Amino acid sequence: MTSPKRRPAVDVVVILLTAMVGITLVTSVIGVLILRIVHPQTDVSRGAEVIGNIVTTVVGALVGFIGGRATGRLEQANGSK
Repeated sequence: MTSPKRRPAVDVVVILLTAMVGITLVTSVIGVLILRIVHPQTDVSRGAEVIGNIVTTVVGALVGFIGGRATGRLEQANGSK
């Protein structure tokens, strides 16, 4: 595993943002579950929808970020710009 001091700044930012979104999502899911248990008649579909949209957005962003980095490294390895 690479030392945090040797990681590029972009990697550190991505890791921190991912951790922040992950913690927020876990907290949201726990909140929705507790609400559903305490008040079973409450409609939590909107909360579930928001959580699903956030997960989809984060996964898409990470896939795009990783794809962009891979393309950049391939271009660098091949000598093209």
